[in-house]
Amino acid sequence: MVRRSFSACREDPVNSSSRIVTFTPLGRSASANRDETLLDVARRAGAPLGNSCGGIGICARCRVRVLSGAEQLDQPTTIERQVSEQRDLDPDERLACQAIVCGDCEITTGYW
Repeated sequence: MVRRSFSACREDPVNSSSRIVTFTPLGRSASANRDETLLDVARRAGAPLGNSCGGIGICARCRVRVLSGAEQLDQPTTIERQVSEQRDLDPDERLACQAIVCGDCEITTGYW
């Protein structure tokens, strides 16, 4: 899990407690704790996401497509930007091990 020394999400007092991640089409969802990545939430929800680099962001096996709520994820890390460019990821794709959940969002993969 990637930990940052500051809160990656700007706190919104109106929506600060709502961080539900929906995994489509699995029909599963889970609430994210503060500063948790999509990969952390997926594990707790029982949504299978590939990863082989231990969550450091270099394998890109945890790539997900954000169906809604992209603005509810923190900005891509330097590692994520580099890997996205190298692997030619689409603009709506994120690395689940790098994307910290700041609010409600819905994601999918190509293999669910």
